[in-house]
Amino acid sequence: MKSDLVQRLFMAAGAAAVGLLLAGCPSQQSYLASKPPAFAAGYEDGCKSGEQYFENSLKPKIVDKARYRSDRLYRDGWDEGYNACYSQKQVEIEMERAGRRF
Repeated sequence: MKSDLVQRLFMAAGAAAVGLLLAGCPSQQSYLASKPPAFAAGYEDGCKSGEQYFENSLKPKIVDKARYRSDRLYRDGWDEGYNACYSQKQVEIEMERAGRRF
């Protein structure tokens, strides 16, 4: 039981470190500045959708559906942004829950 909690905390810490590299602040801005505009636009839309999932999973995702279907860069950016921000938000929630258990 205790090893399971330790393992989850290590996984959460690792995911948080990755998330911090890509999310918010100047590092995300620098990362997106190095990408094509279509990728950056998709990333931002995907990130907003990933974050809002935990606030209200019934809320529609922020995505330009036509562009997602037709523009590979937008689609790749959206997928990456969604996964990064969804994971980061999930880690934040898990860390809060773990903190309450102690």
